[in-house]
Amino acid sequence: WDLLPSLTYTGRLDDWSWGAQFNGVKRLEKQNKSGYALGDIFQTSAWGGYSLTSWLSTTVRGIYTVQGSIKGDFNKSNGRSGPMDFPANYGGKFWDVGLGVNMTVPSGNLAGNSLSFEWIEPIKDDVNGFQLEREGSLSASWSYTF
Repeated sequence: WDLLPSLTYTGRLDDWSWGAQFNGVKRLEKQNKSGYALGDIFQTSAWGGYSLTSWLSTTVRGIYTVQGSIKGDFNKSNGRSGPMDFPANYGGKFWDVGLGVNMTVPSGNLAGNSLSFEWIEPIKDDVNGFQLEREGSLSASWSYTF
C-alpha cells in the first residue's frame, strides 16, 4: 500500500501560463511479500508556458526528485551479478529540465484533439550507491477533450 499525495497550482495571464506541483509516494508497508520495500519519492515541478497562437504553445519546466533507496532485500536466492542487484544502489536526488510544445485543434472535425511533446534533460544526479548516468527522454501524448 502506498499513499500518493499531490498538490498543484496553476495560473494564467493573457498568453502566459505557469504552475507548480508537489507530489510524492509514501510507502505504507515496511516490506512486500518478497522481503523489500521501494523507497519513498518526493517530486516538485515548476513550469511556465507561452501561447504562440490559439493552437500552439511552448513550455519550460524544472523538476526536482528525491527517491529513497530500497529497504530490505529479496528474500529468495539472489546471485548478485552486478550493481543493480544491491538495494542500496537505487534512488537519489535528480534535477531535470523539460522543454515542451503543445498543439490543440481549435475547430473542425478534429476539434478537441491535442498533441504534446516534452523533452526532459537530466541536469544533475546525486545517486545512492552506483548507478548508470541518466539520459534525456522524449514524452509524447495525445488527448481528446469533449
